[in-house]
Amino acid sequence: MNSSAKNVLTGDLKYLGLGDILQLIGANGSTGVLKLSCRFAPHPALLYFKDGNPVDARCGDLGGLDALYPLFGWTEGAFEFTQEAVHGQKVINKSRMGIILEGLKLKDDGKIEIIGPDSLLGVAKTTGFSGEEIPLVKGPLVDYMYVVDEEDFFDGEHIVEEGRHGNWMWVILEGVVEIAKETSAGTLPILRLGSGCFVGSLATFLVHGNIRAASVVAVGNVQLGVLDSQRLAQEYAGLPREFRHLLVSLDRRLKATTARVIATRTGKQLISPDLDAMTPFLPQRDAAEEILHVIHSGEVWVHRERPKPLTLARLGKGDYVGHLPFLHLRQEPEFAAVYADAELVTESVPVAPLKEAYEGMSSTFKNIVDNAAACVSVTTELLSAVSEQKGTLTTN
Repeated sequence: MNSSAKNVLTGDLKYLGLGDILQLIGANGSTGVLKLSCRFAPHPALLYFKDGNPVDARCGDLGGLDALYPLFGWTEGAFEFTQEAVHGQKVINKSRMGIILEGLKLKDDGKIEIIGPDSLLGVAKTTGFSGEEIPLVKGPLVDYMYVVDEEDFFDGEHIVEEGRHGNWMWVILEGVVEIAKETSAGTLPILRLGSGCFVGSLATFLVHGNIRAASVVAVGNVQLGVLDSQRLAQEYAGLPREFRHLLVSLDRRLKATTARVIATRTGKQLISPDLDAMTPFLPQRDAAEEILHVIHSGEVWVHRERPKPLTLARLGKGDYVGHLPFLHLRQEPEFAAVYADAELVTESVPVAPLKEAYEGMSSTFKNIVDNAAACVSVTTELLSAVSEQKGTLTTN
């Protein structure tokens, strides 16, 4: 940035998309540089404007419209516009409005990759459960700040064995691993994790003497980065008490949803609620308010009402239910309702301090939390697919 540059516009891409930003800059006839950054993207992007019109763009090795159009898929990140002189040739000749309309159309048509928390979900679909098609969770770019060593594993080698003690956590540098559970029907794969994902749950460093809840097996050759567990534990200890409790609840929610996947796949009788005898606590709704509750006593059932009924999880004392704007669980309130028993006692929890704590975490710790949320999302959709295949959507 040159000495005469003036920062005039900053914000969050979650609340102001690229199309809106282009219109704002155009309406003011501004000349300068727009910088976009997203921790899920390999490179930041630079857009150059003269008199309100984009004249060039750069992102990694791409330039011009080839660099600009993919930015319509960035759903999370930061932007910063500085007024300054822009030199160089005009590479982009298309009108500003033409660019906006074309970019939005490409996004709607699925021709632009969505970059953000939802892109962690990867292939969250399945048509059968023979092991030939297993959901894949993708990770963000690897942050090496907490990596203290590297380890290599070969195809079929066990990295973690279910039931064993262990407090190590790894980040996948290269390759894919498979998460599997031992059941009465044999070993059942649940999902796969790709580069940037983490091996080891939040409980790995939350619980002393942690017992591994599932096995992890290398699919092909895999390179893992060993994380500094002491630094992770110290960062966790420095988080606000409410946020630490929220992370414990997130880990329990993942285990609760996974347990229902396993029960459904093995034909085990599911413990399910009599919703007619319970009280609706949070409805399933599209426009979610930022309302969060912690359970002090009693229990709730997270139940998807549409498009088809499906019980997702059973939660109790110490768990959190409601809307968290910085985590994407594909459960309540947008994708499920919450029903309460007669013993339920809850307390409202302010969301703003939790959001502030989340934003203040290191990139590694934030990625771990995002990865756990992505696994909840994928496991939730996997449960839906398994239930539909088994014909148990109403879970008797």
